[in-house]
Amino acid sequence: MRTSKLISISFTLFLTALLLLVTICPMQAKERPTIKIGMITSLTGPMAPAFKDLADAAKPTADFMNERGGIEIKGKKYFFEIITEDDQSSPPGAVSAMNKLIQQKVKFLLPPLFIPSHLAILPLAEKAKILSVKPMGATRDQVNPGFRYSFVVYTFVYNMPVCYDYIQQHYPKLKKVALISPDDPVGKIYRDLTEKEAKSRSFDIVFDERFKIGSEDFYPLLTKLIQKKPDAIDVVFSIEPWSAAIINQARELGFKGPIYASVGMLGDINILRNMIEPKYAYDIFQMGADVQSPNMPDIVKKFRSVIEKQLKTPFMTSHIIVLDAISVLSQGIQKAQSLDTDKVAKALESLKSVDTVYGKGRMAGKDYFGVNRVVRRPIAINGIANGKVFNYFSKKY
Repeated sequence: MRTSKLISISFTLFLTALLLLVTICPMQAKERPTIKIGMITSLTGPMAPAFKDLADAAKPTADFMNERGGIEIKGKKYFFEIITEDDQSSPPGAVSAMNKLIQQKVKFLLPPLFIPSHLAILPLAEKAKILSVKPMGATRDQVNPGFRYSFVVYTFVYNMPVCYDYIQQHYPKLKKVALISPDDPVGKIYRDLTEKEAKSRSFDIVFDERFKIGSEDFYPLLTKLIQKKPDAIDVVFSIEPWSAAIINQARELGFKGPIYASVGMLGDINILRNMIEPKYAYDIFQMGADVQSPNMPDIVKKFRSVIEKQLKTPFMTSHIIVLDAISVLSQGIQKAQSLDTDKVAKALESLKSVDTVYGKGRMAGKDYFGVNRVVRRPIAINGIANGKVFNYFSKKY
């Protein structure tokens, strides 16, 4: 009888504790205010493999920011949540993804990197007063006085002067340059800027041709290029498969000079090195950082351990750009002490100093974009010399 009574009391206590747990947990969840940040990227479609790392980095980035304390607004702690939507590798898909985020009342956005998809969603974001911070890449079509809520952390338009400073410092005898780049309408902006920068320094552009997206055989184009006897080949912008093919095939045809990308995106340098024949792995460089380098800032090293622990994958450049964008956005929110996007936009524009994953930067852009909605920060150059990857940071930005 006594045993039954003890069992009854224990069961009652268990139920009471369970009810308290069920009651307290929702209260605790409600007591943790969240800042929802939408991210639109390609989860499906032909561009999904290239942008997979961005989607993979979403949760580790939010976890990393939250473990560092989130953000405090008027004495109240807020934590980050990243909501990823699929643009299906197309502008119509991006519009669909944008509408889903609007329905979820998202106030902040990491827009698609693919420029046509970004352009497709910009009017919707502006109408909904959603503030977007693009991690990288922007033209005047994306950032200008007409778009109040469009910001960018890293734009390629400032890379060319740093690139040609590096060339004049490390290759003083280089005079003749061949340009070879993908036939992309938006890419023409970068090609024109590259050509303008090279000519302003008295470099002679001896060859300038495009290749079709998806090309694998560059021998015919490179044969014509080499006949012009350039000192260097500027790929302007590319991705790993094209870059590796151009480098391997140009070297096979006898070209021994530097091969570089003045805009950037030869690809992740560690992946690229493994795609290049070892005997051809020299005098290769691009605009961008080797994030695996030991001379990267501490925040990058700490984030690398989070990525490698959660994702069980090598740390790549594309993992870090989500963190860079949210870090900059958080500084605008912190200064505004508000989640009102008008106030945050104004605060971002007025920042005199900005902490980025690459070091101290500043808000700028009026010289090219007409508005101070672009972060200028130390620009890195990475490459391959004698088969080994190197990292170089310019002090000019």
